[in-house]
Amino acid sequence: MKSLFLFYTQGEAGAPHYLSRTGEQGAETLTETIFSFLTESLHLDLKSTLDERINSLNEDVKWRSFKDKSLFLEAVKTSVNLFSELIIISGSDDRTLKTTEFLAKKLALPACVDERIDRHSLLKPELGTLQEALTDFTQHLNEDLNPALVLVGTSLNALLEWVKMQVPNNTHEDFEKILKMSSENDIIPSVLIAGFEKEGENIRWILDMPNNA
Repeated sequence: MKSLFLFYTQGEAGAPHYLSRTGEQGAETLTETIFSFLTESLHLDLKSTLDERINSLNEDVKWRSFKDKSLFLEAVKTSVNLFSELIIISGSDDRTLKTTEFLAKKLALPACVDERIDRHSLLKPELGTLQEALTDFTQHLNEDLNPALVLVGTSLNALLEWVKMQVPNNTHEDFEKILKMSSENDIIPSVLIAGFEKEGENIRWILDMPNNA
């Protein structure tokens, strides 16, 4: 079983519960870059069922309840039923959610929220971390729940901590340097692509050097 994960970081914060103008522009650029990558490079058909997805998201009240970690798995399964090839999973921080809104609207997909996805061990570790969220999420992937593409809305610090767990020590600094540079030190979203493979209980992550959105 194989999936491609696209991790994206946050736009800059502005007024309470909003992004700054720079953050919004970064989220817009991120959205267009990812959309082009999905449709032009990966040839993902996002258009043929676009109207159906828009109608479901606008009219079905169930999507409004999937902002709770306790409902995360149910949200994932429901999202896969709506569009089996691609899902969006996101942390709950305002910056993450506001950045994710641009993507979700463009793709006409719900965001499945787990507060741990944009957290790291130095920020309220009792709430969990990106590593823990991904471990739980990937445990549920199987032949029936197997999106080819997973977009992951997280924070720069959470992503840096997770990357450090996945790559050799002699390459971690390179990843950190590029992620910080491409995000302009956490002002605009940065993207990291990772391959995921699962065979039985064995999983493997394959990381590529990140690019700025």
